[in-house]
Amino acid sequence: MLDDLPERLQRLAKGWVVQRLDELQSVQMIGYGITRPGDHVGNGVGMIRAADIRDGRVDSGHPRRIAHQVHEANLRSQVQDGDIVMILVGRVGDVAVVTDEFHHWNTSRTVGIIRATDPEERAWLSLWLGSLEIRRWCERQATGSTLHRTLSLAALRNLPVPMPPVGPRSAFLRIMKVLDEKSATNVRIADCATELSDARFALRAQDSKEWPEQPIGALVELQAGTALGTRPAKNETRNENVVAFAAPADVLQSDLPHLYWTERSVAAGDGVALCDPGSLLVASRDDGVRVVRTEVPVAAGRGVLVLRPNSAADSCWLLHEIRCRSTELVANAQGSAGRELSLRAFASTKVRWPPHEVRMQFARLADLLHARVRISQVENETLHNLRSRIFDDFLNGAIAL
Repeated sequence: MLDDLPERLQRLAKGWVVQRLDELQSVQMIGYGITRPGDHVGNGVGMIRAADIRDGRVDSGHPRRIAHQVHEANLRSQVQDGDIVMILVGRVGDVAVVTDEFHHWNTSRTVGIIRATDPEERAWLSLWLGSLEIRRWCERQATGSTLHRTLSLAALRNLPVPMPPVGPRSAFLRIMKVLDEKSATNVRIADCATELSDARFALRAQDSKEWPEQPIGALVELQAGTALGTRPAKNETRNENVVAFAAPADVLQSDLPHLYWTERSVAAGDGVALCDPGSLLVASRDDGVRVVRTEVPVAAGRGVLVLRPNSAADSCWLLHEIRCRSTELVANAQGSAGRELSLRAFASTKVRWPPHEVRMQFARLADLLHARVRISQVENETLHNLRSRIFDDFLNGAIAL
């Protein structure tokens, strides 16, 4: 089972052809992004990083921007609408399709670019490259340490691609398009609900001049995450003996302000300090501070600050307060890349603290919007599983189209 891809490719139905990625006639380019992009430039050109590729899409919420001169000096790493981008460093194998929103952006060295001219072949490629089998194949081909696993371009060019006959392929792609459109609608609903709760907070906070200032350390219990003696394992199974492990990446790469699951876990008996549901997890990078509210018990790793509010209403208010002040709060980070938040500096940061009834009123509305976000997430988890089963059946020849 560790490497059953070759055997599975040999069992494909009649009419299928297996080729290397670089053998496909419509594939024009297989490359990677800028090695030295320079500092973040507020009015610069957007750059897609590995951290921006999540759950099959590119997240534009907090883009890294590079100088126009750097962008123009790196023409080959500029992406076009329809390009497939794949993570080459770290979470190797995760892919997304570039939409019109990111047309003519650039990419970092951690991101591979695959450009195919034929729209239908490109659609099939995005499905195949996004499959669990190819993710595992990429992990096996990657080299280097755990945090810097790297997939080379040579390996990517040799990636096997099964091509189905044109007729069945067209019919199958129409089915997958319907599922993808429904998933995209759910993503938009979740994004809109989150934007509404942020907007409602901004409106309510207009009265903040009337409220007393309080340091965050006086409002919550703060704790810095710790490095673990054992390396977290992939969270492929969930049982009572393990707990989710929250690394900075889990906070920084979360599309939405709530955390229900992480990619890695640790043994519950490892002596780690657990964060209860309702705790806020805060992490930083050079373009801003990110915060999520965990809905499950987690162990926080180094580079994550844990805030334990006194009530659910306090947690909800502080969640949006920190989201609203993301760029400002990055001044509390240490190091050249702004990766380490200073607990002391963060604790001394002052906020305007509203009366209890104001916090309660806001929490009641925000919780309704957050609940709608969760409904969309659960629906998309179901659609993702359905999509995977249909894809497997098509590869196995169990679906006749």
